[in-house]
Amino acid sequence: MAENLSNHDRGIALALAAALVSGISVFVNGIAVKLADPFAYTALKNGGALLFLVAIAFAFIGLRCLRHFSSLSARQWAMLALIGVVGGSVPFLMFFWGLKLGGAAVSSFIFRSLFLFAGVTGWLILREKPEPRDVAAGFVILAGNALLVSGEAAFGLGQALVLGATVLWAVEYALSRKLMADVQAAVHPQAVMASRMLFGSAVILVFLAATGSLGSLALAASSIELIGWLAVTSLLLAGFLFCWYGSLKHLPLMKAAVILTLGGIVTAALDAVFLGKAIAPVQAAGLVLVLGGVVMMVGLFSLIRSSSGLPQALSLSEG
Repeated sequence: MAENLSNHDRGIALALAAALVSGISVFVNGIAVKLADPFAYTALKNGGALLFLVAIAFAFIGLRCLRHFSSLSARQWAMLALIGVVGGSVPFLMFFWGLKLGGAAVSSFIFRSLFLFAGVTGWLILREKPEPRDVAAGFVILAGNALLVSGEAAFGLGQALVLGATVLWAVEYALSRKLMADVQAAVHPQAVMASRMLFGSAVILVFLAATGSLGSLALAASSIELIGWLAVTSLLLAGFLFCWYGSLKHLPLMKAAVILTLGGIVTAALDAVFLGKAIAPVQAAGLVLVLGGVVMMVGLFSLIRSSSGLPQALSLSEG
Protein backbone atom coordinates (compact mmCIF):
# COMPACT_ATOMS: atom_id res chain seq x y z
CA MET A 1 0.00 0.00 0.00
CA ALA A 2 1.13 3.55 -0.68
CA GLU A 3 0.80 4.54 2.97
CA ASN A 4 3.38 1.90 3.95
CA LEU A 5 6.06 3.38 1.70
CA SER A 6 8.54 5.24 3.91
CA ASN A 7 10.28 8.38 2.70
CA HIS A 8 13.54 6.42 2.52
CA ASP A 9 11.97 3.70 0.36
CA ARG A 10 10.29 6.35 -1.75
CA GLY A 11 13.68 7.96 -2.32
CA ILE A 12 15.20 4.63 -3.40
CA ALA A 13 12.27 3.93 -5.74
CA LEU A 14 12.61 7.35 -7.36
CA ALA A 15 16.39 6.95 -7.68
CA LEU A 16 15.81 3.61 -9.43
CA ALA A 17 13.36 5.29 -11.80
CA ALA A 18 15.89 8.08 -12.42
CA ALA A 19 18.56 5.48 -13.25
CA LEU A 20 16.22 3.78 -15.73
CA VAL A 21 15.34 7.06 -17.43
CA SER A 22 18.99 8.16 -17.40
CA GLY A 23 20.09 4.93 -19.08
CA ILE A 24 17.50 5.38 -21.82
CA SER A 25 18.33 9.07 -22.16
CA VAL A 26 22.06 8.47 -22.64
CA PHE A 27 21.28 5.97 -25.41
CA VAL A 28 18.83 8.29 -27.20
CA ASN A 29 20.98 11.40 -26.80
CA GLY A 30 23.94 9.53 -28.26
CA ILE A 31 21.96 9.28 -31.50
CA ALA A 32 20.20 12.65 -31.48
CA VAL A 33 23.18 14.88 -30.63
CA LYS A 34 24.88 13.88 -33.89
CA LEU A 35 22.16 15.69 -35.83
CA ALA A 36 23.04 19.22 -34.67
CA ASP A 37 25.62 21.48 -33.08
CA PRO A 38 25.97 20.15 -29.51
CA PHE A 39 25.50 23.57 -27.90
CA ALA A 40 22.37 24.35 -29.91
CA TYR A 41 21.07 20.85 -29.25
CA THR A 42 21.61 21.32 -25.51
CA ALA A 43 19.81 24.67 -25.50
CA LEU A 44 16.77 23.28 -27.32
CA LYS A 45 16.64 20.09 -25.26
CA ASN A 46 16.88 21.95 -21.96
CA GLY A 47 14.27 24.48 -23.06
CA GLY A 48 11.94 21.67 -24.03
CA ALA A 49 12.51 19.97 -20.69
CA LEU A 50 11.59 23.21 -18.91
CA LEU A 51 8.24 23.29 -20.72
CA PHE A 52 7.53 19.70 -19.76
CA LEU A 53 8.49 20.41 -16.13
CA VAL A 54 6.10 23.35 -15.94
CA ALA A 55 3.33 21.13 -17.29
CA ILE A 56 4.18 18.39 -14.77
CA ALA A 57 4.24 20.91 -11.91
CA PHE A 58 0.78 22.19 -12.71
CA ALA A 59 -0.52 18.65 -13.23
CA PHE A 60 0.67 17.57 -9.76
CA ILE A 61 0.27 20.65 -7.58
CA GLY A 62 -1.74 23.10 -9.71
CA LEU A 63 -1.89 26.72 -8.62
CA ARG A 64 0.04 25.84 -5.47
CA CYS A 65 3.07 25.89 -7.75
CA LEU A 66 2.64 29.63 -8.39
CA ARG A 67 1.96 30.32 -4.72
CA HIS A 68 5.11 28.44 -3.79
CA PHE A 69 7.23 30.53 -6.16
CA SER A 70 5.69 33.75 -4.86
CA SER A 71 6.56 32.80 -1.28
CA LEU A 72 10.27 32.30 -1.92
CA SER A 73 12.68 34.64 -0.15
CA ALA A 74 15.42 36.62 -1.85
CA ARG A 75 18.00 34.18 -0.41
CA GLN A 76 16.11 31.21 -1.86
CA TRP A 77 15.87 32.88 -5.28
CA ALA A 78 19.61 33.54 -5.15
CA MET A 79 20.24 29.87 -4.34
CA LEU A 80 17.99 28.77 -7.20
CA ALA A 81 19.85 31.07 -9.60
CA LEU A 82 23.16 29.64 -8.39
CA ILE A 83 21.84 26.12 -8.93
CA GLY A 84 20.82 27.10 -12.46
CA VAL A 85 24.33 28.33 -13.26
CA VAL A 86 26.27 25.58 -11.45
CA GLY A 87 24.06 22.71 -12.58
CA GLY A 88 21.79 23.80 -15.41
CA SER A 89 24.12 25.59 -17.81
CA VAL A 90 27.91 25.60 -17.42
CA PRO A 91 28.35 21.82 -16.91
CA PHE A 92 26.10 21.03 -19.87
CA LEU A 93 28.24 23.22 -22.12
CA MET A 94 31.45 21.73 -20.73
CA PHE A 95 30.18 18.16 -20.98
CA PHE A 96 29.05 18.28 -24.60
CA TRP A 97 32.13 20.26 -25.63
CA GLY A 98 34.25 17.59 -23.99
CA LEU A 99 32.42 14.80 -25.77
CA LYS A 100 32.84 16.61 -29.08
CA LEU A 101 36.62 16.57 -28.58
CA GLY A 102 36.65 12.77 -28.41
CA GLY A 103 37.80 10.16 -25.93
CA ALA A 104 34.30 8.91 -25.19
CA ALA A 105 35.36 5.90 -23.11
CA VAL A 106 37.42 7.84 -20.55
CA SER A 107 34.81 10.61 -20.51
CA SER A 108 32.15 8.02 -19.75
CA PHE A 109 34.26 6.60 -16.93
CA ILE A 110 34.65 10.07 -15.43
CA PHE A 111 30.94 10.81 -15.62
CA ARG A 112 30.02 7.39 -14.20
CA SER A 113 32.21 8.28 -11.21
CA LEU A 114 29.82 11.08 -10.26
CA PHE A 115 28.92 9.20 -7.07
CA LEU A 116 32.47 9.71 -5.73
CA PHE A 117 32.27 13.48 -6.13
CA ALA A 118 28.74 13.37 -4.74
CA GLY A 119 30.10 11.63 -1.67
CA VAL A 120 32.66 14.41 -1.20
CA THR A 121 30.21 17.30 -1.74
CA GLY A 122 27.61 15.53 0.40
CA TRP A 123 30.12 15.42 3.23
CA LEU A 124 31.42 18.97 2.78
CA ILE A 125 28.11 20.73 2.14
CA LEU A 126 25.53 18.48 3.82
CA ARG A 127 27.68 16.84 6.53
CA GLU A 128 26.58 13.41 5.27
CA LYS A 129 29.47 11.18 6.30
CA PRO A 130 29.70 7.93 4.27
CA GLU A 131 29.81 4.71 6.28
CA PRO A 132 32.65 2.19 5.77
CA ARG A 133 30.26 -0.03 3.78
CA ASP A 134 29.49 2.91 1.49
CA VAL A 135 33.19 3.47 0.83
CA ALA A 136 33.72 -0.23 0.08
CA ALA A 137 30.74 -0.25 -2.27
CA GLY A 138 32.15 2.83 -3.99
CA PHE A 139 35.44 1.07 -4.70
CA VAL A 140 33.56 -1.93 -6.15
CA ILE A 141 31.56 0.32 -8.47
CA LEU A 142 34.69 2.26 -9.42
CA ALA A 143 36.41 -1.00 -10.37
CA GLY A 144 33.39 -1.97 -12.44
CA ASN A 145 33.42 1.36 -14.25
CA ALA A 146 37.14 0.96 -14.95
CA LEU A 147 36.46 -2.35 -16.71
CA LEU A 148 33.97 -0.57 -18.96
CA VAL A 149 36.65 1.78 -20.33
CA SER A 150 37.88 -1.00 -22.63
CA GLY A 151 41.58 -0.14 -22.48
CA GLU A 152 41.41 3.52 -23.53
CA ALA A 153 43.64 5.66 -21.31
CA ALA A 154 43.81 9.05 -23.06
CA PHE A 155 43.24 12.15 -20.95
CA GLY A 156 43.17 15.56 -22.59
CA LEU A 157 41.15 18.74 -22.75
CA GLY A 158 37.94 16.86 -23.54
CA GLN A 159 38.24 14.67 -20.47
CA ALA A 160 39.18 17.67 -18.31
CA LEU A 161 35.97 19.40 -19.42
CA VAL A 162 33.89 16.31 -18.60
CA LEU A 163 35.60 16.10 -15.21
CA GLY A 164 34.79 19.73 -14.50
CA ALA A 165 31.17 19.20 -15.52
CA THR A 166 30.88 16.13 -13.30
CA VAL A 167 32.26 18.00 -10.28
CA LEU A 168 29.88 20.91 -10.88
CA TRP A 169 26.89 18.58 -11.06
CA ALA A 170 27.96 16.98 -7.77
CA VAL A 171 28.13 20.43 -6.17
CA GLU A 172 24.76 21.40 -7.60
CA TYR A 173 23.07 18.23 -6.36
CA ALA A 174 24.37 18.92 -2.86
CA LEU A 175 23.09 22.50 -3.00
CA SER A 176 19.72 21.31 -4.31
CA ARG A 177 19.36 18.71 -1.56
CA LYS A 178 20.29 21.30 1.05
CA LEU A 179 17.60 23.63 -0.27
CA MET A 180 14.91 20.91 -0.49
CA ALA A 181 15.70 19.37 2.90
CA ASP A 182 15.85 22.66 4.82
CA VAL A 183 13.79 21.98 7.95
CA GLN A 184 12.73 25.60 8.41
CA ALA A 185 12.18 26.69 4.80
CA ALA A 186 12.28 23.76 2.40
CA VAL A 187 11.86 24.57 -1.29
CA HIS A 188 9.59 22.27 -3.30
CA PRO A 189 11.56 19.87 -5.56
CA GLN A 190 9.57 20.93 -8.60
CA ALA A 191 10.48 24.57 -7.92
CA VAL A 192 14.15 23.60 -7.70
CA MET A 193 14.20 21.61 -10.94
CA ALA A 194 12.16 24.17 -12.89
CA SER A 195 14.35 27.04 -11.67
CA ARG A 196 17.46 25.04 -12.51
CA MET A 197 16.37 24.68 -16.11
CA LEU A 198 14.99 28.24 -16.36
CA PHE A 199 18.16 29.98 -15.16
CA GLY A 200 20.34 27.40 -16.88
CA SER A 201 18.62 27.85 -20.24
CA ALA A 202 18.98 31.63 -19.93
CA VAL A 203 22.74 31.32 -19.35
CA ILE A 204 23.11 28.95 -22.31
CA LEU A 205 21.26 31.40 -24.58
CA VAL A 206 23.56 34.21 -23.44
CA PHE A 207 26.54 31.98 -24.20
CA LEU A 208 25.22 31.21 -27.69
CA ALA A 209 24.63 34.90 -28.35
CA ALA A 210 28.10 35.87 -27.09
CA THR A 211 29.77 33.27 -29.30
CA GLY A 212 27.67 34.09 -32.36
CA SER A 213 26.04 30.65 -32.34
CA LEU A 214 22.38 31.69 -32.42
CA GLY A 215 22.36 30.84 -36.12
CA SER A 216 23.08 27.20 -35.32
CA LEU A 217 20.22 27.31 -32.80
CA ALA A 218 17.81 28.54 -35.46
CA LEU A 219 19.10 25.94 -37.92
CA ALA A 220 18.62 23.13 -35.42
CA ALA A 221 15.13 24.34 -34.52
CA SER A 222 14.11 24.24 -38.19
CA SER A 223 15.14 20.62 -38.68
CA ILE A 224 12.04 18.43 -38.92
CA GLU A 225 14.06 15.30 -38.18
CA LEU A 226 15.67 16.84 -35.10
CA ILE A 227 12.40 18.20 -33.69
CA GLY A 228 11.10 14.66 -33.14
CA TRP A 229 14.27 13.63 -31.36
CA LEU A 230 14.19 16.80 -29.26
CA ALA A 231 10.65 16.06 -28.13
CA VAL A 232 11.76 12.62 -26.91
CA THR A 233 15.00 13.76 -25.26
CA SER A 234 13.33 16.76 -23.62
CA LEU A 235 10.63 14.53 -22.16
CA LEU A 236 13.26 12.09 -20.94
CA LEU A 237 15.22 14.91 -19.28
CA ALA A 238 12.08 16.20 -17.59
CA GLY A 239 11.22 12.68 -16.40
CA PHE A 240 14.73 12.19 -15.07
CA LEU A 241 14.66 15.47 -13.16
CA PHE A 242 11.22 14.69 -11.75
CA CYS A 243 12.45 11.38 -10.34
CA TRP A 244 15.99 12.46 -9.44
CA TYR A 245 15.11 15.54 -7.40
CA GLY A 246 12.35 13.62 -5.67
CA SER A 247 14.93 11.04 -4.63
CA LEU A 248 17.40 13.73 -3.48
CA LYS A 249 14.80 15.10 -1.09
CA HIS A 250 14.63 11.77 0.76
CA LEU A 251 18.06 10.12 0.36
CA PRO A 252 21.64 10.96 1.30
CA LEU A 253 23.35 12.32 -1.80
CA MET A 254 25.93 9.56 -2.20
CA LYS A 255 23.35 6.77 -1.88
CA ALA A 256 21.14 8.38 -4.53
CA ALA A 257 24.14 8.87 -6.84
CA VAL A 258 25.24 5.25 -6.37
CA ILE A 259 21.79 3.98 -7.40
CA LEU A 260 22.02 6.25 -10.44
CA THR A 261 25.03 4.25 -11.70
CA LEU A 262 22.58 1.48 -12.65
CA GLY A 263 21.74 3.63 -15.66
CA GLY A 264 24.97 2.40 -17.26
CA ILE A 265 23.58 -1.14 -17.29
CA VAL A 266 20.43 0.10 -19.03
CA THR A 267 22.45 1.92 -21.68
CA ALA A 268 24.66 -1.11 -22.30
CA ALA A 269 21.60 -3.31 -22.76
CA LEU A 270 20.03 -0.87 -25.22
CA ASP A 271 23.30 -0.61 -27.17
CA ALA A 272 23.42 -4.38 -27.44
CA VAL A 273 19.79 -4.82 -28.47
CA PHE A 274 19.32 -1.92 -30.88
CA LEU A 275 22.84 -1.13 -32.12
CA GLY A 276 24.27 -4.64 -32.07
CA LYS A 277 27.16 -3.66 -29.78
CA ALA A 278 28.37 -6.87 -28.23
CA ILE A 279 29.18 -6.76 -24.51
CA ALA A 280 32.69 -8.16 -24.09
CA PRO A 281 33.38 -10.45 -21.11
CA VAL A 282 35.45 -7.76 -19.36
CA GLN A 283 32.61 -5.26 -19.79
CA ALA A 284 30.08 -7.79 -18.52
CA ALA A 285 32.25 -8.22 -15.44
CA GLY A 286 32.27 -4.46 -15.01
CA LEU A 287 28.48 -4.28 -15.17
CA VAL A 288 28.21 -7.07 -12.59
CA LEU A 289 30.55 -5.18 -10.26
CA VAL A 290 28.47 -2.02 -10.63
CA LEU A 291 25.32 -3.93 -9.76
CA GLY A 292 27.09 -5.65 -6.88
CA GLY A 293 28.29 -2.33 -5.48
CA VAL A 294 24.79 -0.88 -5.54
CA VAL A 295 23.40 -3.95 -3.78
CA MET A 296 26.22 -3.73 -1.22
CA MET A 297 25.36 -0.14 -0.32
CA VAL A 298 21.57 -0.16 -0.53
CA GLY A 299 20.73 -3.79 0.25
CA LEU A 300 19.00 -6.32 -1.98
CA PHE A 301 15.75 -6.49 -0.01
CA SER A 302 15.62 -2.70 0.21
CA LEU A 303 15.96 -2.45 -3.56
CA ILE A 304 13.25 -5.05 -4.14
CA ARG A 305 10.87 -3.52 -1.59
CA SER A 306 11.35 -0.01 -2.96
CA SER A 307 11.07 -1.00 -6.62
CA SER A 308 7.76 -2.73 -5.91
CA GLY A 309 6.48 0.56 -4.52
CA LEU A 310 7.57 2.63 -7.53
CA PRO A 311 4.00 3.39 -8.75
CA GLN A 312 3.12 4.73 -5.31
CA ALA A 313 6.36 6.69 -5.13
CA LEU A 314 5.64 8.35 -8.48
CA SER A 315 2.07 9.20 -7.53
CA LEU A 316 3.07 10.62 -4.16
CA SER A 317 6.32 12.25 -5.23
CA GLU A 318 6.79 15.90 -4.42
CA GLY A 319 9.25 16.26 -7.27
